[in-house]
Amino acid sequence: MLRLQHSGIWYRNRTATVTPPATICAALIGNTVASLSAAGADPAAIERTLGFGLERLADPDEQLPLGHQARLERESPRLTGDPAIALHLAARCRGNGGDVGIVGHLAAHSPTVGDGFHQVIRYANLLGTGIVLTLRRRDPTAELFYVRTDPTTATVQGAERALAETVMTLRQLAGDALDPVIARFRHPSPAYAAEYRAVFGDAVRFGQTDDSVTFPSAVLDLPSPQAQPYINRVLTEHANALLERADATRPYRRRVEESILLQLPHGPAGIDRTARALGMSRQTLYRRLKDEGTSFQALLDDIRRRSAARYLAEPDRALGDVAFLLGFNDYSAFHRAVRRWFGVSPHAYRQQSR
Repeated sequence: MLRLQHSGIWYRNRTATVTPPATICAALIGNTVASLSAAGADPAAIERTLGFGLERLADPDEQLPLGHQARLERESPRLTGDPAIALHLAARCRGNGGDVGIVGHLAAHSPTVGDGFHQVIRYANLLGTGIVLTLRRRDPTAELFYVRTDPTTATVQGAERALAETVMTLRQLAGDALDPVIARFRHPSPAYAAEYRAVFGDAVRFGQTDDSVTFPSAVLDLPSPQAQPYINRVLTEHANALLERADATRPYRRRVEESILLQLPHGPAGIDRTARALGMSRQTLYRRLKDEGTSFQALLDDIRRRSAARYLAEPDRALGDVAFLLGFNDYSAFHRAVRRWFGVSPHAYRQQSR
């Protein structure tokens, strides 16, 4: 039995599984560094926050732990003196795709806006294993969901910038046709909530079950103004080669974790539902996870535990809402799980986390 300590609280876990860290490509960290520097952040302070020198970002395709980016995001208000820095950076978004390397260029050169979204989702692993984007079209609206696979790397600033840049890019393409927009964020309303209106309009909701944005689905059918078929074909061939190499070294458990994270806010995550989402049988899923030394239940329990630690540290989030976000059907099951993970009740854990 593994016995660990977290924030002065002991918890036990019957199965010791080691999950590889969620990653992000150096190009995205480099983009954040450049943006913060332009906003007045001291490069030396940025390096101290990252924990390494900026020369490590020389290879834009290198995969680095997402935790580095998360630290930079959390510290960005202090580094720039601007609490709403993520929203302000997004407002300067050019929308040409160049800031996110080959995936961004692929999106920009796709025939339609919707095709561009699907390219980003298809080749998301080239941007990193720590971020999942999901697009759902249900005419007359479409929804884009933003999820980080490791809850400990989820940041207010990351969600703000990702969704704000999406909306700013769509506004450049669609103008008034984009309205109405509905933006939803997991975090509570911040002191600078009024700043959201400049990007999203009036329909901004905080303390929600997901980070997402809803907009008219007709926007997805608009042509991409930069689309060039020849460039798109060349980039697609290159991206396919990169993706094949990336998938060859990617743990299968990561795909399962991504599926679990997407399921939890909508109810209990199950192995059958996950297997269907991944296009395989329950037996195949079981076997692949066993080959990697883990199980579906171990991954589900680990994700719930890490997510619980994050949500319980948010004093404004009701305990019942935390249970719902973790996919528990009733509060008593959630209460028992928290006691098993941390050795104390949900309320006691929250008190000790302050």
